[in-house]
Amino acid sequence: MFGIGMPELILIAVVALIVLGPKKLPDLAKSLGRAVREFRKATSELKETLQVDEEFSEVKKAFNDFHSDVNKTIQSETQTEAPPAAGQAPPVVEAPSTAAAPASAEPSSADKLDELKKAFQAWNAGTAPVNPPPAQTPAPPAAPAPSADKPRSG
Repeated sequence: MFGIGMPELILIAVVALIVLGPKKLPDLAKSLGRAVREFRKATSELKETLQVDEEFSEVKKAFNDFHSDVNKTIQSETQTEAPPAAGQAPPVVEAPSTAAAPASAEPSSADKLDELKKAFQAWNAGTAPVNPPPAQTPAPPAAPAPSADKPRSG
């Protein structure tokens, strides 16, 4: 502790007692104790903040690595597809339609990647990710209208 031993501390206390007097010395010690407590509290909060920031940066790095791995996998899958023969026309790739897909169809890898990107961007923005709407299910049948020839019970 700065090379101050017990004899030096006693000398400092005696000089402070002589200079400040016995009435102001307890107030000074109380103020010094509060200042030390506030300093310790501030440093512990700073340490916690730095630790949380470090954890978030590790998670963000993991997501970035995962994103690059997914992109590499998708690119390698598209490159390994057989190119069309010289005399054949290239296959027509249809754009995803906005019409409802069958409920049993599984989303494509591009859709999954888009959902993952949206969730990651929402997480970075500090908002809760928006869950995609569930697969469309048929609406329940409407209740049959009462017929005119049957009397309604009331």
